[in-house]
Amino acid sequence: MEIFQLFSYMHIITIFVVVVSSFLIPIACKFFFSSRININISYIIGTILITHELIKPFYRYHFYNDPFVEIIPIHMCHLASLSMGLFFFTKKDIFFEIGYFWGMTGNVMAILTPDLDFFFNWQYFTYYFGHSMLLLSIIFTLACLTHNINFKSVIRVILITLAFLPPIYLLNFILGEQANYWYLNTIPKATSILSFLPNPPLNIIFLVPIGLILMMCVYMPYRYFASYKRNIGA
Repeated sequence: MEIFQLFSYMHIITIFVVVVSSFLIPIACKFFFSSRININISYIIGTILITHELIKPFYRYHFYNDPFVEIIPIHMCHLASLSMGLFFFTKKDIFFEIGYFWGMTGNVMAILTPDLDFFFNWQYFTYYFGHSMLLLSIIFTLACLTHNINFKSVIRVILITLAFLPPIYLLNFILGEQANYWYLNTIPKATSILSFLPNPPLNIIFLVPIGLILMMCVYMPYRYFASYKRNIGA
C-alpha cells in the first residue's frame, strides 16, 4: 500500500471524482426524473446514509482494529450524515440545516484534508464513500427537493454547534486521550486549517470564530442558488 500524500496526483483525482459525481448525479436526477421519483430516490439516499453511519463503528472495530473510543459516530460529519438521512424521511428543515452547514464545512474539509495513512485500502474507500455520500445528499437536496434555509437557519445551527461543544469536550475527557471528537483534544495528523492553530485547549478559542465564518461563507452560495432557482421557476 502506498502512503497517503496530501494533494498528490491520486488524492487530487479522488477529490475530482467525489466532487464531480456529487454534482452530476443530482443534476441528472433533476433533468431525467420526476419529482415523485426523486422523492423515492431521497429515501434510498437517506437509508444509505443512516445505515452506513450505524454499521461504520462495527466494521471499523472488527476489520480496521480501531479502538472503540475512537469510533462512536459523533464527529460532525457523522452527525451531519444522520441529520441528512432524517431530513429525507421527515422533510424537517432543521435536519437539512444541520446537514448543510456541517456538511459544507467540516465534511468538505474532511474531503480535502483527510486524516488517512494509505491510498486505496478499505479505509480509504469507506472514508471517501461516507463523505462523498454526505456531499451528494446535500447537492441532491438543493437540486431536486423542496428545502429552505434563511439567516435564522444560520443562527440556529450556530447555537446548536455551540451547545454541542461542552458535552463533546467532556466526553473526550471521560473517554481518555485516545478520544478526539470534533478534534478538540489533539490536532489531526493531516495538514489542514487546524494545523495552524495552537494546541488544545487553546485551539477552541480560534475554532469557534472560524466555524462561524465558514458557516456564513457557505450560506452565501445557498442564497444565490435559491434566488437562481426562483428566477428560472425551478
